[in-house]
Amino acid sequence: MIIFGYREATLQTNVFEEGFCTNCGQKGTIACTVFSKHAHVMWIPLFPIGKRTVIFCQHCGNEYKQLREAPSNVQSQIMAFRRKQKAPFWQWTGLLLLAGLIASAILSGVRETKNTKKYLASPEYKDVYCVKYDKAFSLMYIVDISDDSIYFAESNYTTKSRSDVKKLHRFEYYDHDLTIAYSNDELKELYYIDSIILTIWRNLPFSKEELITIDEDEDEDYYYDDDDEEEEEDEE
Repeated sequence: MIIFGYREATLQTNVFEEGFCTNCGQKGTIACTVFSKHAHVMWIPLFPIGKRTVIFCQHCGNEYKQLREAPSNVQSQIMAFRRKQKAPFWQWTGLLLLAGLIASAILSGVRETKNTKKYLASPEYKDVYCVKYDKAFSLMYIVDISDDSIYFAESNYTTKSRSDVKKLHRFEYYDHDLTIAYSNDELKELYYIDSIILTIWRNLPFSKEELITIDEDEDEDYYYDDDDEEEEEDEE
């Protein structure tokens, strides 16, 4: 469960010596405390959302709900004091973290695209290709290279989630009995024109996670074994 809302922090309290309390008549007891409010998610401050001012008498405890109720000779001083109070830097923590994550994701994407184009131009043994078929993502990796052809073993699995596709990179998940050959020009066409090749990784370690196969008809993200479909068709 995500908890969100707003909290506030005390900025500063000031006492105005010229003011007389309209409730008890004491002089020099009118005080003002300014609070800075901020939005938060899971108690992590995101950004400031305004200030709250409390005006009160330190002698009798009378609180002035509105500025116009305070002694007239200190109202302008209270307003000036409130304007000077700034939200502390830490109340921007969440927004700064979010901006950092977005910037990091953009830089990572730019770097990945640059590397993909580089690896596409000069393929190497064991390069892993992330591919997309319709709405599913899968992998294939280079098992052999000749002068005019590049041979791939394709994964038996697909996933609806691109973020999970690296989990498909296990040696036993590939079909090594049937390899597919492409020329360099065909691979470039699959990347630049057809957008079937999405990303190429080099020196990608095999995943240690084992997959839980889920039926294709379920709504959640799934891993689907193509061999299961073939077996079902054979049974029919």
